[in-house]
Amino acid sequence: MELPQSLRENLVEELDAYLEAIGSPDAEQVTSYVIELLETAAEEHDLDDLVLNMEEEAELDDSLATVLEDEMESNDEFEYTGEEIASLLERMCNIEWSDFDDDDDDDDDFDDEDDEF
Repeated sequence: MELPQSLRENLVEELDAYLEAIGSPDAEQVTSYVIELLETAAEEHDLDDLVLNMEEEAELDDSLATVLEDEMESNDEFEYTGEEIASLLERMCNIEWSDFDDDDDDDDDFDDEDDEF
């Protein structure tokens, strides 16, 4: 599954701020926030059914929220950081990050140059 790099950056940033604010994180609480962030990001990036697509891509046995929570709770060495959570999502859902927006801008610039000739 390919998603915009800007989505990842925003996810990490928002999670770090959230984790700092709550002090001692709980897997269920953090998972709920991750799902909320993903749904918000999906709207911002026009990605229909992002969470459902992530579940299907990863062929999860349960919902993304349940599996993510279980992964966090079952790993004694898991660190609650935005980077760690984003990396866990990457591994679970086979996510590759790309610069969608930059590619679109380059295409637009190229088209504008063609119009001048």
